[in-house]
Amino acid sequence: MARPAGFGPEVLARALEPLLSPGAETALCVGLSGGADSAALLAAAVQLARAPSPRHAPFRLRALHVDHGLVAAAPLAVAARALCARLGVALAERRVEVRGARGASLEAAAREARHAAFAAELAPGECLVTAHHREDQAETLLLQLLRGAGLPGLAAMPAAARLGPGWLLRPLLAVPRAALRDYAAAEHLDWHEDPMNADQRFDRAYLRAALWPLVEARWPGAARALARTATHLATAQAELDEHSAEYLATLEQAGSLSVAGLAALPAARRAEVLRYWLRRLGLPPPSTRRLAGLAREVLGAGPDRAPRLAWPGAELRRFHGRLYATAPLPPLVLPADPGLPSPPGVVPLGGLGRVALRWGRGPAALDVTSTAGLELRPRHGGEQLRLERGGPSRPLKDWLREARVPPWTRRRAPLVYERETLVAVLLPQATWYAAERRAVPDGPGLVLEWRDAPAALEPPAFVEPEGPFG
Repeated sequence: MARPAGFGPEVLARALEPLLSPGAETALCVGLSGGADSAALLAAAVQLARAPSPRHAPFRLRALHVDHGLVAAAPLAVAARALCARLGVALAERRVEVRGARGASLEAAAREARHAAFAAELAPGECLVTAHHREDQAETLLLQLLRGAGLPGLAAMPAAARLGPGWLLRPLLAVPRAALRDYAAAEHLDWHEDPMNADQRFDRAYLRAALWPLVEARWPGAARALARTATHLATAQAELDEHSAEYLATLEQAGSLSVAGLAALPAARRAEVLRYWLRRLGLPPPSTRRLAGLAREVLGAGPDRAPRLAWPGAELRRFHGRLYATAPLPPLVLPADPGLPSPPGVVPLGGLGRVALRWGRGPAALDVTSTAGLELRPRHGGEQLRLERGGPSRPLKDWLREARVPPWTRRRAPLVYERETLVAVLLPQATWYAAERRAVPDGPGLVLEWRDAPAALEPPAFVEPEGPFG
């Protein structure tokens, strides 16, 4: 069978050229589902890697298959293994758990789980290459229209985007599905059809099977036209992003935004700046309704308030005139046994990092020679602490407020008690020891540190209160 002109290593080389850094060796990882499209992509990439071309620098190549653990998914993994064995390509396999209701929510959950697995697998600077094609792009635009998406959604799938420590590349968005299928057949590749693609409970499968044939029958060039529209919209979005970046440069400082500066912007411009900021942080944007409530619930709150606006996957918080955006923070989870380990070691804090204990010397340590009688406890309110010898014993909440420790960090701060006396307060930035329990200069003691805390617990608003805190 003659090789089709619509797709092959030469087409892939031209498509990759604007997406890769010129002259630098690149590590490529093909997302291999086991289906025909990704099989064609991998086969063309293998030929490209083995036949140097002036269009690309040498690159290392491997493949990654993600098993969703769904019904009838096993043949896809078998097909992926067989293809990689035939082509001599190293294959990594990852299994993920997909949680979601039936129908479209399961489809979205599978996509999110797959992307999380890809991001976790990539090495720094490595490029994940997928076989999304022209019809995929057209379908994405139609689905986004039906969901009432804004301009970022209507721009559909970008050709290049950050993914974890590396990049996600979609070089085939202008290549028709039929060209990939023809190439796979010409190369005698084996593949397996994903059963999810035929399950019309899912929006994309329904669109592809029930609606798309009608669209193509009436408008034969629909896929090309819709993909072109997505490109135009992506260009418009890029121009908006440039303007948003200019505004953001005047509003942002160390990861937070000026509330006063945001409030002064027209509502439409403010919404664009916030969406751009959230995308840059890798956080999902809020719905239009939630974003409309920002001015009332967050920007318009009194200066003594610390309001929070939350939606799935993200939170906005106001604190000391600044706006912070974070992924949802888990609560503090302490071990069932509150006692500190002996000898000193590590105490896990659930998703909030760990408490590390070691023997040290000087005032930045607790004046003890044993961990016996020491317990780790959460805050309950009403705690008292003296931070300077001869100074007053004051409510812990006052110390924390004066140090500008954000409320979401205050609630999660682990406390160390000796029997019923508070002797240490752990913060991501420092540990406060009760004045009467700090080790003397050059004296032995126990050093406690909160390590690996989420970055959201360490905003730049933090300053130490007056006095020696070690």
